[in-house]
Amino acid sequence: MPMPNRPVCVTEFEAIEQLERLPSHPRIFLWSDAQRRCFSDWGFIASVRQGIPPEGIEAELDAWKGQYPDAWLAVDMRDGVIPPSTGTPLEEVLSAIGRPVLIIVSKSSDNEQWPQWVLPF
Repeated sequence: MPMPNRPVCVTEFEAIEQLERLPSHPRIFLWSDAQRRCFSDWGFIASVRQGIPPEGIEAELDAWKGQYPDAWLAVDMRDGVIPPSTGTPLEEVLSAIGRPVLIIVSKSSDNEQWPQWVLPF
């Protein structure tokens, strides 16, 4: 189960499947390089913006945290996506976010640096 400050890794399919199994459905925002990459009813946070320095991207993420205190963050790390632009190392940003974080990858999530999210059957 995703826990605050402990990111877990999933593919898009795994994330949707796992979220459907939860008793309540959290609001989720995808931190990605383009809004068109969002899934169905997920919100969007820009992870890069032309002309905005990494500190500005981190400030937008901080503002989002204040505006949506109960929402989960999904970080788009799929193939072909520009990783989030942060001045602080990404692992530090995600480990201090204070809410559940899903790292969305393209292929199998069992060989990434974050633990895989798998609910027991």
